Amino acid sequence: MGRVGASLVRTLDSLGHDVLGIDCGEDRIQDLSTSLPNANLVAADATEPQVLSDLGVEQFDGAAVVIGESIQDSMLVTLILKDLGVPMVFSRANNELHARVLARVGADYVIQPEKKFGEFLARQMSLPGIQDYLELGQHEAAIEIEVPHEWIDKSLKDLQLHRKKHLTLLAIKHEGQEGALPCPDEPLQKGDVLVIGGPKKELDKLEPSEV
Repeated sequence: MGRVGASLVRTLDSLGHDVLGIDCGEDRIQDLSTSLPNANLVAADATEPQVLSDLGVEQFDGAAVVIGESIQDSMLVTLILKDLGVPMVFSRANNELHARVLARVGADYVIQPEKKFGEFLARQMSLPGIQDYLELGQHEAAIEIEVPHEWIDKSLKDLQLHRKKHLTLLAIKHEGQEGALPCPDEPLQKGDVLVIGGPKKELDKLEPSEV
């Protein structure tokens, strides 16, 4: 229940899920209980199989192991959760070796937040304006990007993204409005946010001035 865990619990709670948060620090649980009144927060040692069993974690749809201090504890808790029959376990890894071991002990999804942040920051530096990046598979991805100034007043028909770069404009959000399907003849405006999908290699080397 550090910063990642607390944020996770807070978001799941806001989405209407029943949430159980576990941390071995009683003071931390006490501090969070005020700001997270709807969540079930328990001070307990999650590395003890009997503790997790008594808490009924096997009845939950999923679990997230976001222990940052101890690689050994994160692997042990992941293994216990899978042994108890939790169908979907997300585990946080500190490095590539840690990630491989977590996958070996049964983690369904392994996340490396520091690595993801570094990759996203690199893409922002390479292509200013990117607001989000989503991997859609081994070779495909989608980005959310503020319309480049080179594209303002141009339409999709003018840009020919699919023909030139094998990219597809999936959605467009005009400033102050909800997202919508793009119109091929509608000129892009300053403040528009575009959702573009296609091959990662094309997105990673996208140069707006060359379109």
